Amino acid sequence: MTFMASFLVAIVVALAAPIAARSESADAQKKAAPKSPPMIFYLAKGDDDACGPGCGEWIAAEGQIEADTAQRLRTFLTRLGKRKLPIFFHSPGGNGTTSTVMGRLLRERDMTAGVSETIPVGCAEASEQTCRALKQSGQVLPSTLRNMASCNSACVFALIGAKVRQVPAGARLGVHSAKVIVPWAQARKIGYSDRQIVSFQKTKLEELNGQMRRYVQEMKVDVRLFDLLSKVPNESVHYLSRDEIVAFGIDSREFPESRWIATELLPRQLWTMKYFVDRQGQDGKELRTSVIRLECGDPSRTKVNYLRGQGPHEKSAGQRTIKFAAGNQTVSLTSFGFPTKMDAIENGTLFAWSYLYARYDFFEVAAAGQFVSIIETDMLNPIPRITKLSTAGLSQAIATMRQQCNGV
Repeated sequence: MTFMASFLVAIVVALAAPIAARSESADAQKKAAPKSPPMIFYLAKGDDDACGPGCGEWIAAEGQIEADTAQRLRTFLTRLGKRKLPIFFHSPGGNGTTSTVMGRLLRERDMTAGVSETIPVGCAEASEQTCRALKQSGQVLPSTLRNMASCNSACVFALIGAKVRQVPAGARLGVHSAKVIVPWAQARKIGYSDRQIVSFQKTKLEELNGQMRRYVQEMKVDVRLFDLLSKVPNESVHYLSRDEIVAFGIDSREFPESRWIATELLPRQLWTMKYFVDRQGQDGKELRTSVIRLECGDPSRTKVNYLRGQGPHEKSAGQRTIKFAAGNQTVSLTSFGFPTKMDAIENGTLFAWSYLYARYDFFEVAAAGQFVSIIETDMLNPIPRITKLSTAGLSQAIATMRQQCNGV
C-alpha cells in the first residue's frame, strides 16, 4: 500500500522537524518489482448461481489500484444506473488513499464486494494482450469465478468499504504497513535536502496512518486489523487466517465454502477444487480451511485428494477413518504420511492428507443431489462427524474432467 507525496505540501511540512537523512539508491529503484497493469472493471456473466444464490452477473475488478481508479469506478457504476451488482476483486493493491475512496463509494451504494478471480471464457486460448482487450471491450463476458484469488494491501481497504463482504474459502487477504513514496530526484532538483525529505515522509505517513485507522473503524471493522498490519514491514505480507477474517468482522459467515470448479492452476494440469471452512477444536471456535482436489487418474477414475486442516490441539489423523458419501454410495480414503504445513492454502496450519481413486460415476451421483458428505469417525469418539458440502458446480466440473482426462 503506497501513498504518493506532493511536494506542494512538502515545502511547508518538511522544514518542521528534520531527522536523520536517508536516501534511495538508483540500484534499489532499478530492482523494484514491475507493477501490475492498472485496475480494470468489466461486467461478467455466469450460470444462475455463479456468484451466489440467484446471482449470475457481477463486476470484475482486477489489477493495480492507481490514483484515478476510484474515479473510473465511479464512472463505471454510474453507467450501470440503478443496477446493484456485486463486485469481485483480484488485486495486488496499490494506492492507499484511492482505496479508501473506493471503499466509501461501495458503502454509499450498499454494495456487496468479494474476493475471486474472474475467468472469461474468451480468454481461454487468447494471449494476455488479447484477453485484456476483450475485458476492455465493454461487452458482458461469459465467465466463471475462481475463489483462488487474492486481495492484498490497499485492496483490503477497498473491500472492507462494502456493506457485505465475501471472502470465500481459498481466497487470501494480504496486509502490510503503508509507505509514502517520494520522487527523490525531483525533490533534490527543487532544492530539498535528504533530511527534509525524510522528515516529510515521516510526518505524512503518521498523518495518513491516522486517517486509515479511523477509516477501518468507520467501516465497522475491528481496529485490530489496522494494529496488526501496521506491524508488518511494507516489503513483506501477512495473509489473514480465517480466524482473523472472522474476528475482525470482515466476513463472519459460519460455513463459507467455494463452488466446485475445474481449473488449470498449472499448465496442462487440470484439477477440480473445492475449499471449505468449518469449526474444529473442543469448543468449536477454531476455524480451519480444508480442500478437496480431484485430478486425472485413469480413464474411468479420478484421484481424490483430501487436505484436511487441523487445529493446533488435534491429534493425528491416523486415528480417524474418513469416508465420502453420496446417495447410497460411500468410498473410503487412505491416510498418507504425516500432517504437514501448506502455507499456500493457509499460513501455519497443519494439513492431514488422505486420498482414494473414485469412479466419475460417484461424483455424478453426488452432483444429482444437493450434498456430498464427509463422514469422519475418531477411534476415541464413536459418534461420527458429518460435514455436508454443497454440490454447486460439481456436475460441470466432472463433465470437464471426463472430456479432458478421457474419462469414460
